[in-house]
Amino acid sequence: MREFESPQGRHFSKGARMPETTRCFNCTKEIPVGVESCPVCGFALSGGRIEAIKEAAELNSRAQLHDSKGEWEQSVPMYQRAVELYPEFVVAHYNLGIALGRTRRYDDAKEALTRAIKLKPDFAAAYSARGDIDAGAGDYDSAVCDYSKALELYPDYAQAYYKRALAWMEKDCAYEARQDLEDYLFYKPHDSRARRRLEKLKEGG
Repeated sequence: MREFESPQGRHFSKGARMPETTRCFNCTKEIPVGVESCPVCGFALSGGRIEAIKEAAELNSRAQLHDSKGEWEQSVPMYQRAVELYPEFVVAHYNLGIALGRTRRYDDAKEALTRAIKLKPDFAAAYSARGDIDAGAGDYDSAVCDYSKALELYPDYAQAYYKRALAWMEKDCAYEARQDLEDYLFYKPHDSRARRRLEKLKEGG
């Protein structure tokens, strides 16, 4: 088997057998099949843990189908079991937080989303989702903080601008709300509802 380098990376010559690879469950990087731990993040793939991870991934996928139908009560225990099997499963913690929020279990939802953030500190969507939980519980100060962190991580996050604007409005911070609505409309110029909100704020409403 012959391989060669080019400016685009490593290549294999015609007829060469490509090495078998898979993806790490933790960091999602491509890794060789059969290794006992991920060479990128060090995640352990041996000791029978791989079967638990596969079951957790299957539960997460099935729960998402319930979510797509609005069946949040059915998805919650499936996500809970998934993170029990695989405690580092960031996406399942995030999905659990969303589902718990939909069922108005705000404290539990915030705990799940906080866990996702601890596992992946640059998870902008988790900060935004936790902001939604804060706002739903009437804690607009915390909501503003979470939306702000999401925007720090991902400055083009249009929905976070809009949601933070709504939180600012609840806090009677009209200037900040106007700024966020203007930023949101830069990304979503055809959102008539947001434009009406902005015009009302400019009129002092």
